[in-house]
Amino acid sequence: MRGRWVPIWVIRLDRLVDGVLLAAALLVVAAAWYGAAQAPGSLRVLAPADALRREAPVYRVPTQKPWVAFAVNVDWGDEVLPAMLALFEREGIQVTFFPTGRWANRAPELVRAMAAQGHEVGNHGFTHDHPKALSDQALRQMIQRNEELLFALVGEQPRLFAPPYGEVDGRIARVASELGYWTVMWTIDTIDWQRPSPSRIVERVVPRLAPGAIILMHPTQPTLEALPPILEAIRAKGMDVVPVGRLIEEGLAGQELPEA
Repeated sequence: MRGRWVPIWVIRLDRLVDGVLLAAALLVVAAAWYGAAQAPGSLRVLAPADALRREAPVYRVPTQKPWVAFAVNVDWGDEVLPAMLALFEREGIQVTFFPTGRWANRAPELVRAMAAQGHEVGNHGFTHDHPKALSDQALRQMIQRNEELLFALVGEQPRLFAPPYGEVDGRIARVASELGYWTVMWTIDTIDWQRPSPSRIVERVVPRLAPGAIILMHPTQPTLEALPPILEAIRAKGMDVVPVGRLIEEGLAGQELPEA
């Protein structure tokens, strides 16, 4: 049996009506969002996507301050770290180092030197295991075992956790938060562990510099050579380098800001 013939203009009209209805619905949603965003009040509250929460990974810190942070993950690089520490000292900047416990056990003097120069010492886990492959209990043990070692070395309790391999999800961030940690990720990845040229590292970082950015790096020779031009670019933009923890503190202070 043949189907009933429908004029082509009827089909096109149906599609036109559907499109108009969809557009109208989108306009209603947009108007509601704009009205809520412009509603009068004494406080400007950050959108949930920007808000800092301890149980969520931190990729970037919402702030008006012209600050960026260096997050230096350390599980190797003994031959480069003394020169990197010397460079940071000459430049007068503090960063956040995230050593693993197995590395800190092997080079305790370098961990102490980090703290002595005013750098923040975070937690990269005792071993460089894949966090997603660990149970909650095993993940807690990996974090706490390193915490105990770092406290014994520098006399301060680390409160920032950088997951090995950058592996993170809601469960990992939750377990870390239950131990009192902020889970730190990054805004800009130098991918320096692949040992690219220093100029390539600079190209990856400088165009993306913006307030609140967290720049991930490792102690490699190309990174060491890339740091001077990166620091020069940061200063040319009127920005400063601060530890990740200081950046988070500033972001939390600005969670609710007075209306201009």
